[in-house]
Amino acid sequence: MYKLIATFCFVLFSMAANSQALDAQLIQIDLGREYGVFSKSPALLRAVSVRQEKSQPKTAVLFFVGWPSQLWIPETVDADRFANAITKAQLYALKHIDFFPAKGLTFVVVDCPTDQWGGSFRSPTPTGCSDAYRSSEQHAADIGRLIRHLKEQQGIEKIYIFGHSYGSVSSRWLAIRLGDQIQGSIHSASMSLFAGPRFADYGSSIAQIDITKASAPWVFFHHQNDGCHTTAYAPIQSLAGSRLTTVRGGVAEGDPCGGGHLHSYQGRELVVLEAMAHWILTGERVEFVGE
Repeated sequence: MYKLIATFCFVLFSMAANSQALDAQLIQIDLGREYGVFSKSPALLRAVSVRQEKSQPKTAVLFFVGWPSQLWIPETVDADRFANAITKAQLYALKHIDFFPAKGLTFVVVDCPTDQWGGSFRSPTPTGCSDAYRSSEQHAADIGRLIRHLKEQQGIEKIYIFGHSYGSVSSRWLAIRLGDQIQGSIHSASMSLFAGPRFADYGSSIAQIDITKASAPWVFFHHQNDGCHTTAYAPIQSLAGSRLTTVRGGVAEGDPCGGGHLHSYQGRELVVLEAMAHWILTGERVEFVGE
């Protein structure tokens, strides 16, 4: 729901110097299936994990970005430069990519698998990685492989799922399908309405998601004045009930569905992240953040 394409192009082609404080690693997992019509390619899941240098976190936060909810990470990307350059992004969780690592957590930015990139590669109007995939057992199995990698290769013991805006379609379905493989899930500025006929399969599965079936704890974060037409506050308030943290105040400037504005907690980014980290580390939810 925000314009990530230009930001990601910047990440790939205008990279700054490596971060001094972070240790970033590119993760690439062969999912054991192929795609393509005339020639076959292996389906790969890529992610970038970020932690503080010389640290060995036991807890990881898997982050699913908002619209178009794909990063199209190439296998040649330099993970350290990726982590440094993506701080130029507008979205709060990427702009402050060092926040969770500073709390002793590994932060994992997760891409869609390569066989879900769709026909509109690196386009603001994507055709891939829609609800048909995000709501599927296949999506859960793919993320299950990522979880096993983090546990076997990075010593991670606890997993939290975190989705923002359209990325929350993933986080909400995964909260249900992954069962006791995760310790909790956070759903930020979550979609409450489908995206409309132009994007018919984006948000189409929302009515089918019964978050009460999630076995691990979950919480929603949402701005009370979210101005994005697909992420209205009232439906989420009704859905989340006592598991909602309401965000107040901030700066209502820019795209109402973008990486800033109240939809993405502009002017309240750090207090929101602080409340999220507090919940992960202690299990304690605050009712309001901001004014």
